[in-house]
Amino acid sequence: YMTIFVNVVMVAVISVFVAKPDWSSTGVAALAAAGLVGMIGGRHSSLRAIRFVGATRASVFINATPVVTATLGWFVLDEPLGLVDALGGLLVVGSLVALILRRSSAAAVAGQETDKPTHVLGYFFAVATPLLFGLAFVLRKWGLQSFDSTVLGVLIGATTGLVFLSIGDVVRGRFRTRINENFRDINKWFVATGAAFSFALISQFWALTLIPAWVYAVFQSTQVLWVIGLSYVFLKSEEQIDATLIAATAAVAAGVVLIAVNL
Repeated sequence: YMTIFVNVVMVAVISVFVAKPDWSSTGVAALAAAGLVGMIGGRHSSLRAIRFVGATRASVFINATPVVTATLGWFVLDEPLGLVDALGGLLVVGSLVALILRRSSAAAVAGQETDKPTHVLGYFFAVATPLLFGLAFVLRKWGLQSFDSTVLGVLIGATTGLVFLSIGDVVRGRFRTRINENFRDINKWFVATGAAFSFALISQFWALTLIPAWVYAVFQSTQVLWVIGLSYVFLKSEEQIDATLIAATAAVAAGVVLIAVNL
């Protein structure tokens, strides 16, 4: 909550100094929807996936975001999708399917039936994450085509996310608890994350005005390489870097490269 709150405040201050484009109900609605889908839906799904299947495996699934973005961009934004792009996408999806099957098989052999519901739910969230993030990228690109302001686009999306998050807390009767947890003893790292995230989002929106949505998603998907390395260093007791995971990650990276070389 604090991260999104800081994001909204910082971008709101920056927005005072930028030019305002002509109003577009379609553009604003698309940007607001992107904030809800990506900032709330995508983040929630991603965190759930990390909780159930681990940061490394969850990040491998997130690498399917370019495939989703390319497909939706082709339908909604009329962005071209060539044969090489399709081959790269198939390689990414195929490696993810192989990872799921290998993990399920290993659990069955080990007799971990009690673990199965948790992993099934975890993989559900892991699969939902790239779908939500991919849709968010396309909605942002679509919205910016009608409402051309990167800063205001970020503000609209972040504000929408904060409002819906607050409404959800009010409905569940934990809004006061949320406020106390975040503002009674302010976590400086959450504040720093919110500030950094503000500039990251502005950079993302700006990039979306210059390149196809799926191209941006390709570059962002390379974060899995960083996650695997950092997880191995800091989360050794939680993350297990086995041969199957390394092979799946390599295949995902290869698929991303196939898409990238056709830019």
